[in-house]
Amino acid sequence: MEEPVLSFALLIGRICLSVVFLVSGIHKGLYFQKAVKEFEDAAIPLPQFSVITIVAFHILASGFLILGIFVKATAISLAVFTFFATVRVHNFWAFAEGAERLVQSRFALAHIAVIGGLLILAAVGPGTLILIL
Repeated sequence: MEEPVLSFALLIGRICLSVVFLVSGIHKGLYFQKAVKEFEDAAIPLPQFSVITIVAFHILASGFLILGIFVKATAISLAVFTFFATVRVHNFWAFAEGAERLVQSRFALAHIAVIGGLLILAAVGPGTLILIL
């Protein structure tokens, strides 16, 4: 693939991956108490602090990917975070057969796809369409 096309594809890919985390971060921030309750229900330690930290991480990491800065480290960090979030929250194997298990398995599969995209991005880098600092 020619360099301009590759870099444009990487830019679009970075934006697409970023949207997932940006929307999640904004949503958790806007519905903070609901997010805290979900974290409490999932037995996540220090739920308020955890929500604040994840909101900041998601928004900051999204910005880094969109701008093309710290892309490899950011993509790896998001992939690791997404893996552990999937295992902890979308653990479909812990649910009895039925609708909730199906919903959680679909979330887990979507997260696996996002992890794959992040790892590809970490491997190939941001391309040439980046913010130069």
